[in-house]
Amino acid sequence: MESSDSKAYTYSAVPEKNAERPAWKTVSFWQAISLVLFFACIALAVALGAFVTSVNSGELGESQHSAPCPAGFPVEPVNEDDPGLYDDLSLAEHNDVRVYMESQESLGLTPWDEAGFRDNYINAIELHVPAKSEALAFLDGIGAKPERQALVTVHAGGKTPPVVEEYVVGPLPNPARHTLYSPSGRKSPIPWTSRAVDAKEYPLIFPLIGEATAALHNILKESYGYTYHNCSGRCLVGIDTVPKGYRSGERRSWFMFHRAGIGGVTYFIGFMIQITHESADPSDWHVSRVFYNNQYFDSVEQLITGYADGSVEKDTPDADVQGDDILYPTFIRRGKPQPASPSRGPTLTEPGGRRYAVRGRHIEYMGWSFDWRLGTSQSMQLYDVRMNGERIAYEVSSQDAASFYSGSNPAMLNNLFLDSYWDVGRSYELARGVDCPETATCFDILQQRSTKVPSLTKNAVCVFELNAGIPLRRHFDSDFAGGFHSYGGMADHVLVLRHINTVYNYDYVYDYIFHQNGVIEVRVGLTGYIIPSQDTTSYGYPLYAGEIGNVHQHSFSYKVDLDILGTQNRFETVDILLENITNPERPELRHIQTRIQRNLRTTEKEAAVQYDFNKPKYYNFYREGQTNRFGVNRGYRVQLNGIAKTLLPRQDWAAMRGVAWQDYQLVVTQRKDSEPASSSIYNQNDLYDPVVDFQSFIDDDESIVDEDLVAWVTLSTHHIPHSEDFPTTATAGTQMQFFLRPFNYYDEDPSVGSSNAVLITPGEKSGSVRVERFGTPTGPACVSEQSPFHYTGTWRGAN
Repeated sequence: MESSDSKAYTYSAVPEKNAERPAWKTVSFWQAISLVLFFACIALAVALGAFVTSVNSGELGESQHSAPCPAGFPVEPVNEDDPGLYDDLSLAEHNDVRVYMESQESLGLTPWDEAGFRDNYINAIELHVPAKSEALAFLDGIGAKPERQALVTVHAGGKTPPVVEEYVVGPLPNPARHTLYSPSGRKSPIPWTSRAVDAKEYPLIFPLIGEATAALHNILKESYGYTYHNCSGRCLVGIDTVPKGYRSGERRSWFMFHRAGIGGVTYFIGFMIQITHESADPSDWHVSRVFYNNQYFDSVEQLITGYADGSVEKDTPDADVQGDDILYPTFIRRGKPQPASPSRGPTLTEPGGRRYAVRGRHIEYMGWSFDWRLGTSQSMQLYDVRMNGERIAYEVSSQDAASFYSGSNPAMLNNLFLDSYWDVGRSYELARGVDCPETATCFDILQQRSTKVPSLTKNAVCVFELNAGIPLRRHFDSDFAGGFHSYGGMADHVLVLRHINTVYNYDYVYDYIFHQNGVIEVRVGLTGYIIPSQDTTSYGYPLYAGEIGNVHQHSFSYKVDLDILGTQNRFETVDILLENITNPERPELRHIQTRIQRNLRTTEKEAAVQYDFNKPKYYNFYREGQTNRFGVNRGYRVQLNGIAKTLLPRQDWAAMRGVAWQDYQLVVTQRKDSEPASSSIYNQNDLYDPVVDFQSFIDDDESIVDEDLVAWVTLSTHHIPHSEDFPTTATAGTQMQFFLRPFNYYDEDPSVGSSNAVLITPGEKSGSVRVERFGTPTGPACVSEQSPFHYTGTWRGAN
């Protein structure tokens, strides 16, 4: 038996050929076998007895048999004295920026804890990423490190007229100047009615809700068994809808109500109220409409009068909730046990220790390197993404997430969500062993929006190496005679950077996955609670508590700033065409097949993709004149694996203007500092005349030949909720992804350099094999360091 790692194998890969009488036909052979089996049975009985004894005594444990795994590569915290280009602001920097801005008399800012709705105050503070030209000069060693700056959002309710302003403040850590941030590609100034509702505005709205529900207390109790005003049991929770109206400049919020408690969001009652709060003077705000049991009323009093005189059709509690059975939508275990007896599932170990290195927000793994940050309004952003030292992309980042609902009631007519508005970067604490493997490295996040001081969230982002459970590549080379010439394979070990964004009811699992063959996978999965309603079945299937799950579409916008061998790139489609030709072998016959045709896209309009299944194609970015050994331009292609067409027409429905990116699967534009993002938190409340109009990125139709290019990618899916979405939607089947794949970039698969591959060939002796592991040890198992399970879920405050 021959093996490069001295491992013995007992199986035979080739047929044996024995000319003499087989040994198993002799008496002595069977006598020997009987003796061996006798002693084996004795040994097995002794071992089994010892095992049972150890289990009963509680002495059996992994620590008795396995040593701890080595630590591996280091994990170093952010160096706050010398932060990286993309490290989010520290607590000290947040405080320095706030103190500086509030000291500027010309701004007239009131400190957060003293400010009222009609004052000028700071709403948000986050990192302002340096200009790409300055960053590249520094990263490539030809320029100084860009100064560190912050982006500050001010709600200027004290101005006439009131507006929203953004300022770039720097340099940090000792800010000395501020300049108005107003890129040319964005509406300026930012309209006051486009702002997000914050912690200064909600307290002025809540009393109006309280007064209305107090007057309607008996109606709510009789109709639904739940109340809102001064409630101590069987309570309702009110949430608002977006956008705030059907025309630019409106600010009218429909508030809908669901049952309080775990899973309560799965039961919305058929009652809503609309608050009009457009005026800069809160004394003008009022309840403008009421919706009850599919009937509209112009005032609370109109509903009360009609309810009393019998002219209003009354609603009644559904049978599912009359007994206050809150078990159904919760996570309490119920149903047939799986498995029959509780047991642990497989877990990850790192037998060679951690194989990725972390320095602050910089990560290196198997030739890959990148920096990351978690922005408040634009979620996860990756920068300076390199493979083997060559920059593949300057930026790969999440831009926005949209979920547009359909229905006949005010809530569903107004549930057109843009999640950047709801702090799309908000990642709450991740649970080890569930959200991330127990071996993961976790990061804390500090963010400030609608608070005086930043909020610290523990373990909000994680990174880990994962065996994807599928070979990255493999082949069994048969000899077609019962044996083989060789087997070659390699497990798909990948690095995963993950955060999970919770937007009230939904949870989005965002993954950035790095494969060893030069592929980057960007994936998002859906989970969390659906939003049901008491609506007609034209919009969904009947579900729990007499409600339906309204049909809706999820869409996710990404920015991919590819830099293939520099910033002068081209974009081409490699079209797969049908041809009908004379068969060269049989001229009397026709032959139908496919061929390829390369098409250079020269302008932005030519590069706006609305996918046509009748015209399949590859989307390739490359550097002209930079070729591999075969003379082909080296490139990377964008592969879309999670796309769906939106049926909502922009030409007929003005709301789609605010999400113009949703109309395309892929758009390619010149990169501009004035077009940093496809969306904005201010688009949410004015979809009709948005602060950022993505269509304008395309309409100027600029050249995209030998330019710095950005690919804007949209992932999308239609969701028709069903009973298995209770208690929550599962990620299986809801994941969407796109890939950045090398396309003639390398001379061969770069993973051939991995020592984790396996090559098996027949040995010289019959039935033997040679196993080549390229130096990778196979020694005894080890136990990854285990820490007690800890989860607080807290995120308020900075300590």
